Amino acid sequence: MVSMQDIANKAGVSRVTVSRVLSNHPSVKAETRQKVLHWVRELDYEPNLIAQSLAGNRTNIIGLLVPEIAYPFFSEIIEAIENQAFYEGYSVIICNTHRSLDKEKNILAQLRQRKVDGVIAVPVSAQHSLPAYQRLQVPAVMITKRMEGFSSVYISHFDGGQQIARHFLNMGFQKIGYIGPTRESTSALKYAGFQQYLAASQISLSDVIECPAPENMNASLVCQLVKQYAANSGLHCEAYLANDDITACEAITAFRELGYAVPQDIAIAGFDNSFLAKEISPKLTALAQPLDEIGKKSVEILLDQINNSAEPCMYELESRVIARESTIRFVQTGHKTLERAT
Repeated sequence: MVSMQDIANKAGVSRVTVSRVLSNHPSVKAETRQKVLHWVRELDYEPNLIAQSLAGNRTNIIGLLVPEIAYPFFSEIIEAIENQAFYEGYSVIICNTHRSLDKEKNILAQLRQRKVDGVIAVPVSAQHSLPAYQRLQVPAVMITKRMEGFSSVYISHFDGGQQIARHFLNMGFQKIGYIGPTRESTSALKYAGFQQYLAASQISLSDVIECPAPENMNASLVCQLVKQYAANSGLHCEAYLANDDITACEAITAFRELGYAVPQDIAIAGFDNSFLAKEISPKLTALAQPLDEIGKKSVEILLDQINNSAEPCMYELESRVIARESTIRFVQTGHKTLERAT
């Protein structure tokens, strides 16, 4: 069985240094840490985690709370967080809140009992979830939403909505609509940015098809709601912004069942740029959130707080429109060329 001393001999450091690396002690230089971790992996060393946690008051475990693990947007962020945490020597406990304040509160209590070193979370509500996170007593980083008093990694959904509106106008669309929730926190921001940018160009939304967020429901309900709206009011738009990629995919299904072709009859854009955007036919134009960067940055900030007691910070990442087949009918001259992906 490989011992801690074996790792020390191979890395050319003391046994104490190996112990400090394995417990993520902040005093170890980055170069030394990487050298030790290399030999840990090379020799397939299995540390006694229980002994380490008792000695260093660390468990090397991070709690991760998301609304729905299977939701493509969150599954990609989860993978990025888990990969980065593993690289740094941490394990991740992944928890579904299903957007329930009560469940979120209970999960946080359980994580506190398990003595996790920190938490990364998509809070159910930036306002109503606050007391539960304040009671956590370990560092926490919020992703996709800002929360007062806590580090947060996010994009501007308001700006994202504006970017899609700009893309639609650059493509020459005049009759424009929206599909998705309009009051839920991040959805409300993207809807407001989208609506206000169009209003500045004297364009009002022709259709607003209200749908719950897909992680709250069976995604196929979007298809039903779009067809129901079409039957009751008719579809009046050349282009629609969908709240997210799943909503866009379900809307495309509805359009086809109603006899409309995308993008020849109706164009549509999603929001997130998850793997669905590249898999569906036609490929989906989407506001690209930097999902991998969100995951990596949240781990980086959390470990800085765990190891160095860093102050909470707000970290806003950039987003951009990736134009694909679902909105590209023709190229208008005189307009700025947007990044295009296949």
